[in-house]
Amino acid sequence: MTLKNQVLEILNDKSLKYKNLYSLYTQIGRKLSIDREIVEEIVNKLIKSGEVVEGKNGKLATLQTLKLKKGEVANKSRDYLFVKVQGQARDFFIPSDKTKGAISGDIVLVRPNGGNNEAEVVKIVEKVNRQVVGIVKKDEIGTFVEADRFTKPIYIQPKDLKGAEVNDLVVTEITYQPSSKEGLQGKVNEILGKSDDKAILEQAIIKDFNLPTEYSKEALNQCEYIGDKISEEDKKGRLDLTKETIFTIDGADARDLDDAVSIKKLDDGTFELGVHIADVGNYVTLGSPLDQDAFERGTSVYFPDNVIPMLPKKLSNGICSLNPNVERLALSVIMKIDYEGKVVSHEIKESVIKSVQRFTYDEIFAIMNGDKEMCEKYAHLKDDVLTMQNLSNIIKKDREKRGSLNFDIPEATFKLNEQGEVLDVMPRVQNEAHNLIERFMVICNETVAKHFDDLGVPFIYRVHEKPTPESVQNVLAFIQGLGVNSVVPPKKIDPTFYQRLLSLFKGTPEESVLNKVFLMSMKKARYQEDDLGHFGLASLNYCHFTSPIRRYPDLCIHRIIKECLHKGFDKSKLYELEDYVTEASFQSSKTERRADDAERAVDDLKKAEFMSKQIGKDFEGVISGVTNFGIFVQLPNTVEGLIKLENLPKDDYVFLDKKMMLCGTKRNYCLGDTIKVKVAASNVFTRKIDFEPVIEKTLKKTPKKTENLCK
Repeated sequence: MTLKNQVLEILNDKSLKYKNLYSLYTQIGRKLSIDREIVEEIVNKLIKSGEVVEGKNGKLATLQTLKLKKGEVANKSRDYLFVKVQGQARDFFIPSDKTKGAISGDIVLVRPNGGNNEAEVVKIVEKVNRQVVGIVKKDEIGTFVEADRFTKPIYIQPKDLKGAEVNDLVVTEITYQPSSKEGLQGKVNEILGKSDDKAILEQAIIKDFNLPTEYSKEALNQCEYIGDKISEEDKKGRLDLTKETIFTIDGADARDLDDAVSIKKLDDGTFELGVHIADVGNYVTLGSPLDQDAFERGTSVYFPDNVIPMLPKKLSNGICSLNPNVERLALSVIMKIDYEGKVVSHEIKESVIKSVQRFTYDEIFAIMNGDKEMCEKYAHLKDDVLTMQNLSNIIKKDREKRGSLNFDIPEATFKLNEQGEVLDVMPRVQNEAHNLIERFMVICNETVAKHFDDLGVPFIYRVHEKPTPESVQNVLAFIQGLGVNSVVPPKKIDPTFYQRLLSLFKGTPEESVLNKVFLMSMKKARYQEDDLGHFGLASLNYCHFTSPIRRYPDLCIHRIIKECLHKGFDKSKLYELEDYVTEASFQSSKTERRADDAERAVDDLKKAEFMSKQIGKDFEGVISGVTNFGIFVQLPNTVEGLIKLENLPKDDYVFLDKKMMLCGTKRNYCLGDTIKVKVAASNVFTRKIDFEPVIEKTLKKTPKKTENLCK
């Protein structure tokens, strides 16, 4: 348990007595054998972050004792809002009169009000995301900006318009945020163009999510002092692996190659798997301008025709990228894996490597399938590839045995012309070469996480907690609507139970939708300083170590590893390191959500652009969402659109929330049903697609055998 959590545990004790804060800090310091000043620093940070509240009487109270929750305001609809709480599957619903003026992106404290996940905002801890993109409009009150993320208008004084006119798309900064239902106030910071100009829509999304696109001058200056080749000084004390057969496997268009692999079949029948990761920490030092920029970005952001990298290209595509036939610095995890897929021993080393080949996934897949041309072209590496295939299959069996879940949610890929126009939308194809690398990276991440958990060193873990009993019951209620006999869940929910449920629908039209339902029932994976395991992967210990070029938590982990390799863990710096990983974990989780939302928005933009050319055409899809205002239908190409309730055949419909069904007297609509639709409208500005039903085709529900599910 971290010092912060130990302090919180003490403060949670209702029997705790103290005269003043000085005596409290002294008392806690004695209990934990740390300096009073450190306790004071921890408590002040807890107060600032909203995890501890200071009362008027000078007494401190934790969120637990006050029965409050801390969360982030999600996108707003009408006058109410939702608050996401870390580690909680369902968002809190906040009625319009209980928002205290909070808006999308704010960090707030909420008090749950009984059932149905309703709550009220008690306090706004942090006002964030002050900059939004919207359209300039005018009413009888004055000029305002209408933004997607807010229903409240943002009124702009004439002096703050910066020349913006009605129907301009602008970047607006919120300058005043009242606690009542009054409109927000703001000022225009930038005019992007006219709101009907399609060319600026992607840029508008980037601005709306406040994604940094420029590096600081100091960071770019720091890049100038980084060489294009590794120096002899950098090689000192490192394991020399330049003579080993090491290669990379990536997508054909990848430029930032941060992982490479090697394999050996040992005499005792075990495997020696090497996973070699770019040593980014050698160039991006803690607190440097490059580090500050990387911390702010948190992750690289990938769009269909663009990428916003976490690190400048000189590093991400250059000295840090494990390009073939050049020496590169790496952190190597060398694992001995037995014939059951278990890691029996490992070592973590700073190394120097030289990749002998830059493979694509398609090339590796071709070799794995005995393609004559590829096998001849890479005859000198063929045996290594086939040995990797053998090991990958062994690891796959072990992961399946322990219950690792594979949610096959199709992602979109886009075919664009030179002007960036969308010619086609398709589901991204994953072959066995992708799976091989994914399995190698997972087993490496597990090994590193367990190593440092065993050491007791403060670390950043990738956490995915098990679903709540309520979420499990909702899933079971839903699958009963698909014709499954009543299932009684086991007392202890583990991944194998979900795995068995998913197997009932393997190969059926409902499979992809069920994957989505199961995924939605689970808590979102996040970064945290506590090692709580990863439910989806059925991993007791898990972290992100393998992508430091594009993920900040991986870079943080590298620094901790290097510090321990060089000097060993300095216990006198325990709190300093705990504070570092706590802050980095929170920031990394936040920037990951921001990147995911921005990527989804741009994907939706591209899909809407493509579907705007398909108006009037018929498609067959699967019902992927059911609401009280209509049904969502997903097409085989991953495009999703809405059939509004008023456009469904006339009937008296009742929405069954838990079963995710829209029931009428003549017909029912359920997740997983196939339905034929016509494209009615596609708006690239709102990124919304509307369908209309053509011919209904409801699948016959047949009971699924559920024997032994709970054993």
